[in-house]
Amino acid sequence: MRCTGTCRVSPRHPGRTNVLSLRARSLAPLGGLLLLLLVLPGLASAATFHWHKAIRLEPIRNGGLDAVSCANAKFCVAGDQSGDITWTVRPTAGNGSWIRPFHVDSAGPITGISCPTPSFCAAVDQAGSIVYSLHPTKGPRFWSRPVRIDSALSVGGGPAGLTAISCPSARLCVAVDGAANANVLVSTDPTGGKAAWSTVALEGPATSVSCSTVTLCVIGGSQRYVSTDPTSTTAWKAGGALGNGVYQSVDCVGLRLCIGVGFSNTSPGLASATATPTGTWSAPVSVVADPPGIGSGLLDAVGCTRGTCVALDGFDNAYVSSQALKGIWSAATAIRPKSASQFNAISCTSGLCVVVDSAGVETTGILS
Repeated sequence: MRCTGTCRVSPRHPGRTNVLSLRARSLAPLGGLLLLLLVLPGLASAATFHWHKAIRLEPIRNGGLDAVSCANAKFCVAGDQSGDITWTVRPTAGNGSWIRPFHVDSAGPITGISCPTPSFCAAVDQAGSIVYSLHPTKGPRFWSRPVRIDSALSVGGGPAGLTAISCPSARLCVAVDGAANANVLVSTDPTGGKAAWSTVALEGPATSVSCSTVTLCVIGGSQRYVSTDPTSTTAWKAGGALGNGVYQSVDCVGLRLCIGVGFSNTSPGLASATATPTGTWSAPVSVVADPPGIGSGLLDAVGCTRGTCVALDGFDNAYVSSQALKGIWSAATAIRPKSASQFNAISCTSGLCVVVDSAGVETTGILS
């Protein structure tokens, strides 16, 4: 999820499974090389990521980082459970490249953030509010006060909260909430206050949203929804579930690649992709060993850049695919040893992916 927003929801879990290992057993007669490629699908793809050393952006007591968005390879912003944000113009520079977090949201923990350009960022929180800035790097005085745009309640009676936001431009933002039957909140004037937002109800929960352009948005949750006109109240088309599982994160790049990842009761990590977002998506494939091995978790985040996608599990592992449409994924790569995180957020752009986690740790990967 390139996350022009953090596309995910609360129970953050890890994991993944590899369907190709099942096929390999019946293809042994075809030769050792073919068998090797099927068992180790990562060898079939030339695309790899070089992961920089993980750095801690804030102490765990702050609650962890829940959201990240990179407008380009030289501007990224992350938000945390304390309502703070931090930013960098040098995401590959390591320690000291991110500024000290400052407080922007007094209403609740930040759950999603989207920065389509360095001159506009919008973040949503667990209280159903949005905060935004036209000068995101200039400090808390340049961020708006929280504006509650969603009044939906959870099953327990408290605010359902907003779970994700995606803004393909400063003139369009799309957010989803955590209600049992989720609401989509859309605005062509995201700085215009509560009255500037319209609401559309869905049938089931939503965890994530990705709008690659103003004419394509995909929502993930108990099923996926697609819209080519997100400002219309009747334009959201249900597209089916992730097998017998749920979409935990979605990401679209342009109009020709969308992917969703998640998990089910029988698989810790599922992925489905498409080159025609309004049409057929691939059958879900498992991306980790099934059952998962020690050190594997449930898939909870995905982001794509230049045709290559990175999926993450809650145990600090990354899985890479330059052939997501064919369901071919690499084996797990540990990118943050001993982070102690439970969930992730990712934003990818211009051959770079920035990952933040619930332990306050950040890792940057460069596509090679």
